[in-house]
Amino acid sequence: MAADAKEIEETALIDRNMDQVFDWAKGNEMPIRDAIWDHEMEANGRDTMKTEAAVEWILKADYDKVKDYCEKNLKK
Repeated sequence: MAADAKEIEETALIDRNMDQVFDWAKGNEMPIRDAIWDHEMEANGRDTMKTEAAVEWILKADYDKVKDYCEKNLKK
């Protein structure tokens, strides 16, 4: 079963590197999905099951929600 165009577009953002999307992330070549995962792992005491539940939303989130999350949680 092939993914539809909307799903591909929505997951395309999380597959891009941080520095490709955010000016404030210069030099950070980590994919957005990995940056979110790492942030949530730390927040959940490195509990993989809790982190998996906490990041599940990004697979269905639109561009603006993911970008907003990164601005609020990953921007240093």
